[in-house]
Amino acid sequence: MEMKVTKNAGKPHIILYVRNDGSQTWMQADDFFVMHDLSHYALEKTLGYSTAFMGMLNDGMDIKDFEDREKRRQIIVSKEAAYSENMANLLLVEILQGNFENFNEVSGQVFETSWKNFPVPHLSDEEINSVRTFLRQLLKQWKELPAGETMILNFEI
Repeated sequence: MEMKVTKNAGKPHIILYVRNDGSQTWMQADDFFVMHDLSHYALEKTLGYSTAFMGMLNDGMDIKDFEDREKRRQIIVSKEAAYSENMANLLLVEILQGNFENFNEVSGQVFETSWKNFPVPHLSDEEINSVRTFLRQLLKQWKELPAGETMILNFEI
C-alpha cells in the first residue's frame, strides 16, 4: 500500500491511500491528522504491525469510517490496532512536550483506561527509540516538503 500526503497552503492537505489491489481511500486533513497518520505509519512499519490502522485501510476500510461515530463503534479492533492507536497519540505528545521518562509506564496507564480487553503493550527500549527516530525523520520531511508537493510512503510488511 502507498500513503500519499499532499501538502497544501491555505487549504486542507490530502491523505490518499492506494491499496495493494489498486483501490483508494482518501481524506482532507489538517496538520494534526497528517502528523497522526505519520505516527501510525512510523509505529506500524517499525513494529511490523499488519492488522492495525494501515492494515485495516489496506484490507478495504474507508478512511472516513474513522470519522463516523456509528461506523467507528462497529469496527472490530485487533490488539495491534489498539496498541497502535494508543501509542501513536503518545508519540505525538512526546513530539510536543519531550520524551516520557518511561514510555511503557505512561502507555500502560493510558491503555488500561481505554482498552480492557487486551493486555497492556510493552516495547523494548530499542523499539521505542526506533519508532521515535523514524517518526521524527518523517515529520522533518513533512515540514520541509514544499506546498503542492506529495510525500509518498510505501507500507509493505
